[in-house]
Amino acid sequence: MITPRQIEAFRAVMLTRSMTGAARILSVTQSAVSKIMHELEDELGFVLFSRRKGGLEPTPEAHALYMEVRKSFLGLDKIARAAQRIRAGRQGRLRIVSVPALTTGFLQKVVRVFLESGHRVEITLDTYNNEEVVDLVALGHADIGITMTPIDSYAVNVSPVMTAPCVCLLPHGHRLAAKERISLEDLRGEPFISLAENTTTRIRIDAAFRAANIARAGGLEARWSASVAAFVAQGLGVAIIEPFTARAHAHCGYVIRPLKQKIEFSFAEVTPKQSIQSTIARDFLDCFRQEVAAFQA
Repeated sequence: MITPRQIEAFRAVMLTRSMTGAARILSVTQSAVSKIMHELEDELGFVLFSRRKGGLEPTPEAHALYMEVRKSFLGLDKIARAAQRIRAGRQGRLRIVSVPALTTGFLQKVVRVFLESGHRVEITLDTYNNEEVVDLVALGHADIGITMTPIDSYAVNVSPVMTAPCVCLLPHGHRLAAKERISLEDLRGEPFISLAENTTTRIRIDAAFRAANIARAGGLEARWSASVAAFVAQGLGVAIIEPFTARAHAHCGYVIRPLKQKIEFSFAEVTPKQSIQSTIARDFLDCFRQEVAAFQA
């Protein structure tokens, strides 16, 4: 019968590629590890390692076995992290995924406010595109997703749509910086830095300029708002982006002005469909909505 000790030793040898390295990890002698490996091979009925210069070479059978062993240890590692959270008095874990527009500073502020309110929780925040956010939440790899509309609600729960008005970015010293509000007419003929064509925000910006019969002087385009803002900071043109990135990068060297015409940035929360939302997730989303409200005025 295969024993946990044999599996532990096998994993150590796979990680270090040597009996000596495995012995150090397990705090036993090299001969003890070698003996355990021989016993495991006898039990399995196939060879796990062949000797080569500088260490051991796992056989194809060893690699196949290690794939299964690794899954088991990932589960054990998850249990160990949970135990560590319990010892530290933490309430749980919150996995958040979002589109880049909200991870350049805004969601980090939400996390700070949330933790300062007394919640003791482990939080991970990762950045993905729209489709990836929805997929990760649907598969249960994230507890909360923030993504731009439109959103396919087949596999996830989708909150009511939230909006925030886009703003105009101008390089420091630009002639329009003296204005309190910028109209689309003001931007006629200005070098304009655009978002990528396949984003909802870009589609709305294009529609607003078409409706006003205003042609832009283009030339530069970037997929993410942060990249667009960086171009403006270099004095390469003006732009219209969502307010979250604009405020987060305001120190980089541009002026933010509201637009006379309203162009909305729309987004929503997505949560797993087949699971009950935790109290921690609900509390975080309440905090998120409170912070969003400051951008909707």
